Amino acid sequence: MDPVKNPFSPGAGSPPPELSSRDSILAQSRILFGRVKNRRSEKSMLLTGLRGVGKTVLLNEWMRIEE
Repeated sequence: MDPVKNPFSPGAGSPPPELSSRDSILAQSRILFGRVKNRRSEKSMLLTGLRGVGKTVLLNEWMRIEE
């Protein structure tokens, strides 16, 4: 891939131009947060991955969802 056009640019949580391939994780997190707000039990989520794969971006997106 052309390094100039490559959308991957690590930046410690800075939002990417597009948050792609995360729809299922975001849907699961909306269910989790909704159940917790209603004092229902739910399984925890654990984000793991190599540096630069978007863990902090997802955490920031969760904060945006909950506002």
